[in-house]
Amino acid sequence: MALKIVTPKAAPMPDFPPAIASEITLVHAQFPRVGEKIAMMWGSVELQNYLSNTIFDGRGDRQGFPQPVITALMRIYKFHESLLPEARDGDVWNKFS
Repeated sequence: MALKIVTPKAAPMPDFPPAIASEITLVHAQFPRVGEKIAMMWGSVELQNYLSNTIFDGRGDRQGFPQPVITALMRIYKFHESLLPEARDGDVWNKFS
């Protein structure tokens, strides 16, 4: 008797606004898990928290992202924030704007 092993396929990426789609594509290509989390959480305040914690790692035990990915993540954060005005409360980045 042969076993058929089926591996689940990742959910397709949603259609993102054209203004930010290339940044999300870049992040997903280089860091698929981060890209998948962005897709899963898109439209929620939780994405703002996730991106903030991903970009600013307080633990100090991470290598960090390449500069193009950091720039893309920051643009995604700011764009997504404009969709969720309630996410601005307590935003560390607004102190520097």
